[in-house]
Amino acid sequence: MVQGNYHTLGMVHLCKKIMENIGINPERLRIAWCDAGEGIRFSRIMNEFSSKVKELGPLGQGEGMDDNELKSKLEEVTKLVPYIKMAKKEKLESRLENEEDYSEIFTSEEIDTLFQEIPSYYIDPDKCQACGICFRRCPVDAIVGSKNQIHVIDQAKCIKCGTCLEVCPPKFQAVTKISGEPVPPPIPEEKRTIVRKSKEK
Repeated sequence: MVQGNYHTLGMVHLCKKIMENIGINPERLRIAWCDAGEGIRFSRIMNEFSSKVKELGPLGQGEGMDDNELKSKLEEVTKLVPYIKMAKKEKLESRLENEEDYSEIFTSEEIDTLFQEIPSYYIDPDKCQACGICFRRCPVDAIVGSKNQIHVIDQAKCIKCGTCLEVCPPKFQAVTKISGEPVPPPIPEEKRTIVRKSKEK
């Protein structure tokens, strides 16, 4: 297998554990390798998988979830994909000797802990200098702010990627990573203006 295949194999087994964690049958996801000339084998694999999915029933209904619960769980997990890939980067880059070993690379307990320790990021209003770097670099526009205005992270939009923490200039250290405790409420908008001290001529 090439490196991309190893990464894909790890991602599939990680996804299966995540599916199990949120109550979706992991048998709905399968990976198999086929060469271009293995048309008969490909057809057999697809028929088997199709039969299995039909046996499991419609997504959500087969697990006893209504549409709203299913949608909510999928949306929440989708938002956390960047954080999950970053947290499990080392394992995802692993190259195990046997393909069978990948089925045990992630444990249910490990995924439980992963979701329990989801971090949040907070911009300290006393340290933020409104330089705009985190505002510009956030991949999902989850940071609110402008010139001379203290920046605030919209926690509902934040995907926990940690980009803001990485790009905040060391001289400011305004971004804090928080785990296991609530994020402080955002500073009111009317108090976000930064008053600069004018330089003496």
